[in-house]
Amino acid sequence: MPLLIIAAIVIAFLAIAFALQNNTLVEVHLLVQQFQFSLALLLLSTLAIGVVIGLLVLLPSLIKRGWRIARAQKQTAALEAQLQERDHLLSNRDHNTDTLRQSHQNLLQALGLIDQNTSLISSKVLAQTLSALIQQMKLQPGNAKFDSIGLLIVEAHRKEPLGEVSTTERQDKLLDEAIATTIRQNVTVDTWLYCNSTAPEGAEFLCVLTGKDKSGLRQYGETLQTVLTEEPLTLADESVVAVSVRVGGAIADRNHPTHQEQIIIDKARQALAETGKRQLTSLIGNHDIKIIQVTDG
Repeated sequence: MPLLIIAAIVIAFLAIAFALQNNTLVEVHLLVQQFQFSLALLLLSTLAIGVVIGLLVLLPSLIKRGWRIARAQKQTAALEAQLQERDHLLSNRDHNTDTLRQSHQNLLQALGLIDQNTSLISSKVLAQTLSALIQQMKLQPGNAKFDSIGLLIVEAHRKEPLGEVSTTERQDKLLDEAIATTIRQNVTVDTWLYCNSTAPEGAEFLCVLTGKDKSGLRQYGETLQTVLTEEPLTLADESVVAVSVRVGGAIADRNHPTHQEQIIIDKARQALAETGKRQLTSLIGNHDIKIIQVTDG
């Protein structure tokens, strides 16, 4: 605003100086009329008329632009209000989800069904889950979600360098927590995730999935293996640990059914053991995954 005032003063000063220096009278003929004007007044009047005409020509576009800007501002304000409302709803939903998850976690903890090291569901209820899913497969023959039942066993351990490496119980617990967190962040929402951190050879992570075929189950296992091994894991104490991973699995579907949940578990363990034997001579190491149909010999 001060710049505009200064510019107006400068223009007025120049116009006065121009008028004082060019005060000669000139005749102007308009149709049959004759007029006498000061040369300076004539030129300044002509300039003013030209400016007014220019403004009148630009006025419709300026009005339209003002309307567009006002409409855009109104739409922007409405969208911002919608985004704020949606963010509020999402925040409330996340809060409700976290509250519900914590309630379920507390209930499972009270029932003794939570693995103490990883806070995942204890693997001791795995057989009950598989049994219930087998019953659902029988009761819902047309439901694609229960066309198959897959079990993946993920065995992840500290990748030790050459020579003896000793770790404390706390370090092993932190590693189990980091592995559990990584797996939890990379499984689908319909995955049943279990853990047995007291297994003799180290923590076992078990994933139960439904509706996948054999190749889909294998791809799922490869994804989990990749996210665990593509870069070292950062533990809660800021230490960094690389892990080696073996994955074995079993699948039962309508063409290869079973009535016993233990068969699925045994076949998955068989696949895991065979994967370990392959890794002894395989050049691809961690990328060897085996999936067994429950009816395979």
